[in-house]
Amino acid sequence: MSSNRERKLNKSDVRTGIWKFVLSFVVLAAVSFTSVFFFFKSYDTQTDGISREAENYRQLLGRSDILRVQVDTIFSRMSRLNRVENDIFLRNDIIDNVNNAKNIMGKDSVDNFKHYSSLMKQIRPMLNLKNQIVEVSNKKKIAIRDLNLCTGKVAGVESVLAKDPTRKFSGSRRKR
Repeated sequence: MSSNRERKLNKSDVRTGIWKFVLSFVVLAAVSFTSVFFFFKSYDTQTDGISREAENYRQLLGRSDILRVQVDTIFSRMSRLNRVENDIFLRNDIIDNVNNAKNIMGKDSVDNFKHYSSLMKQIRPMLNLKNQIVEVSNKKKIAIRDLNLCTGKVAGVESVLAKDPTRKFSGSRRKR
């Protein structure tokens, strides 16, 4: 007697088994290929992203260096502001440098250049304050000059008045 295990498989059963095997092999091969493909694709994407971020960071460092030089220039010109007689050209140059610094910062002022951005916002009030200080200093110098001039005139008048006009009188003097 033959059991079910020992019976011969018919051709259709063999064919369906082979198709199931081939189909499952193709599905597994496709899944493994797509996983390897996405692994390398993600590696390329990460490499491109990292290189873009590194380039952006290099550009940001370059702009930071340029901005540092620009702010140092503004500071040195502001320190010379009260030492020059005609400060209009120097003040205009400072304003131009502030505008250049704002252009250098560009859209990154909020994110990456917070300290420079707040400094650039405060430059104009500082220039106005510096201008008021220079005006007060100039008024003080004028007042001191006028005071010295007045003191000189008063000293001259006092020296003239200190001379007694009766001593040079050529008329007769009464003796007592």
